Amino acid sequence: MSYSSKRARKDAHDRERLIEKAEELIKAPCKIKALNKKGGKRYLTGQRGEMSEIKWEIDRELIDMDAAYDGYYAIQTSEKDLQPSEVIEAYHNLWKIEESFRIMKTTLEVRPIFHWTEKRIRGHFVLCFLSFLMIRTLEILLKEEGFSINKIREALNSLTVTKFSIKDETVYLKNKPDALANIILRKLRMKPLANITSDKELAL
Repeated sequence: MSYSSKRARKDAHDRERLIEKAEELIKAPCKIKALNKKGGKRYLTGQRGEMSEIKWEIDRELIDMDAAYDGYYAIQTSEKDLQPSEVIEAYHNLWKIEESFRIMKTTLEVRPIFHWTEKRIRGHFVLCFLSFLMIRTLEILLKEEGFSINKIREALNSLTVTKFSIKDETVYLKNKPDALANIILRKLRMKPLANITSDKELAL
């Protein structure tokens, strides 16, 4: 748990705004359709009176209870064996998990929407997971350069060749790759293709 005077001021300010909204709702009770405790409704409490009408009031007890925690920040965990520093570190790393899900769903398009059989769906997930490991590995290797996942993907997509035939022999002409693609090959210690590669050489 930690305390911040700046956060305390913000908490108090945010609460005052909710109290103002709660007071506005009391003046127009017809707007209180359901007490879902969102927004200004958080600080409203109602008692059913005559003719089944509900009389709304400001919940001062809840306001005082919330005010007692102004400025405090705490992290709750079910892992009792972790040290406080380990809990904080795990919490700070949550964004990596969320980003990983985003990459899997958007960049790698992990959803197997074009597959129906179990075998193909499993194969799709395996390929997506291997791609994810590869792109995360490249991200770590290129950490100092600071390239984004999308830039790395564009660089990999630029590693292409053009197929054509010369005297009944199939050859491949290397297209000009992105500059980052050459950096990636060096990081992976992979030899780039020659400008012209025969069909037999490419198969090796």
